[in-house]
Amino acid sequence: MSGILGIIAAFAVVILGSLSDGDPLSALVSLTATIIVFGGTFAAILTQFGFGHVMTGLMGVKWLLKPPKNDISGFIEKIAAWSNLARSQGTLALEGELLTVTDPFLRKGLQLIIDNTGVEELHPILTAIAANMGREELIAGEVWEAAGGYTPTIGVMGAVLGLIHVMMRLDHPEELGEGVATAFVATIYGVGAANLIFLPLGTRFAALAETLEREREIIIQGFVLLAEGKPGILIRQNLQSLLADHGKKPSKKPVDSETSGETAELPA
Repeated sequence: MSGILGIIAAFAVVILGSLSDGDPLSALVSLTATIIVFGGTFAAILTQFGFGHVMTGLMGVKWLLKPPKNDISGFIEKIAAWSNLARSQGTLALEGELLTVTDPFLRKGLQLIIDNTGVEELHPILTAIAANMGREELIAGEVWEAAGGYTPTIGVMGAVLGLIHVMMRLDHPEELGEGVATAFVATIYGVGAANLIFLPLGTRFAALAETLEREREIIIQGFVLLAEGKPGILIRQNLQSLLADHGKKPSKKPVDSETSGETAELPA
């Protein structure tokens, strides 16, 4: 929701700034500039990314209302319970738990555990799946950042085209002032959209994708410990220690028995 408020504030700042000088709101409206700047930007990112990725970027706007996230705390409790169940009844007893898991990444990890996949195979499989998911999530940020790079230049191009139109009407001096003002609206659209909307959105979406990547690394560590047959209390302590370490990215290597033993001394 803060992203939505930020965009609204960006529009408000520009509009209020214009009105404070006594300019009419219509001075900021230009259909020609809109077509050139935003149509040109769309064409540029379409050429760079293709239609599918551009649509992914546009659909990413819904993250402003409901950012994607993993319930890591809930996962830690779940996987600790799964460990206790698997140790007492075997991994096949986890089949009933699949019905309660909706996240595709968690379902894949749990299915690998049920299939008795070894740690040496489990870790690279989940890491590859997580990398593919992370790549898809990064696309939205890349699309908006690219749009923020193209828009200012296209805005300048729109202003130049507007000035060309003005220069062709020098025989109507009464129209020059209005024509020049309209031409520079394209520059406002380009620079304003890039720095107030497009680039901030790209950075925000990239940060969300990085957070999801870090969370999946914790999830992978949990499944690795589960595959190793570690007890639930030890899995909980290991994963909570990773969750508490906000300043560092969790290691992508599986936690071996010696490391697990050292981490188990940490308080829950």
